[in-house]
Amino acid sequence: MTSAVSMNFPGYEAAHRHAAFFIQSDAGYLHIGGEDQVAFLQRQTTNDVRLLSPERAIVTVLTSPTARILDVFLLLKEIDTIGVITLPGRGSATGRYLRGRIFFMDRVTVTDASSTIAQIDLEGPGAGAVLRMLGVAQPPILDQVLQAIISEVPTRVIGRKGLLGPGYRLLVPTEALEVVIRALEGNGAAPLTLESYETLRIEAGRPGPQNELTEEYTPLEVNLGDAISDRKGCYTGQEIIARQLTYDKVTRHLVGLRPETPIAAGDQVLAEEKPIGIVTSAAISPRFGPIALAVIKRPYDQPNTAVMITGETSSARAKVVSLPFA
Repeated sequence: MTSAVSMNFPGYEAAHRHAAFFIQSDAGYLHIGGEDQVAFLQRQTTNDVRLLSPERAIVTVLTSPTARILDVFLLLKEIDTIGVITLPGRGSATGRYLRGRIFFMDRVTVTDASSTIAQIDLEGPGAGAVLRMLGVAQPPILDQVLQAIISEVPTRVIGRKGLLGPGYRLLVPTEALEVVIRALEGNGAAPLTLESYETLRIEAGRPGPQNELTEEYTPLEVNLGDAISDRKGCYTGQEIIARQLTYDKVTRHLVGLRPETPIAAGDQVLAEEKPIGIVTSAAISPRFGPIALAVIKRPYDQPNTAVMITGETSSARAKVVSLPFA
């Protein structure tokens, strides 16, 4: 692809070459308080909340009774509460849902603090170097939580599986967001637009909140197996997830597609002239051209499987590929 195409994706090339940041403007943040906070989250979500510590964050999935995804949490241990980073756009609704799950004997509180905490993702091969220039002597490893001061702003830095290698989530007071943004830009990180960030996400093969991390799918269908513990007690949806694991009942998976021409989310995926799945996310990548994510049935989820994509007004041939795109 030409450099002119890359110019339409602000921050994209900077992310690949060095570092870029994306403001998760709609990210939610809840406080779960009370003596039963751990037990409460333990029975609602898929991972073992007992492993949470002040230095270690945990990813866990809030599932329905049918094991469908309601939200995906990043949990942080605070002094008296557990901090819950929700998916973008889910904070308020998830807060209401959790409050509705409190039994009369539970000593639990759920408070929405989304408006008080700004969240920034720092991506790219030079992201760690940017943090060092900002005074974080040793950037956190995966799921590690560090307390830092960036331009006099108290900041929590969480090691994440980034879109281009190690990545980081920064949590700062909302009123100090602009100070931290100036510090990031002053040390070589470029801002990412939503379109650029989404393109990077699709390239990395990560499920997103709008089309993959929804009630249409279970965690195992969209590659969230690492957020599921098989060593904990009961939680909502556990029986179905246990059957999927024990009896190999995961019958569809999130995969990559390389179509010959651009396609769109919502397009149908066909093989042998029969429907086998749906396109969930699509982009025109400056590096790879048209690419997409799709959830499709076995055995058509295997790499190099030829499929047909059909939309309202067009169709395209495509091949299934492994994730991430390369």
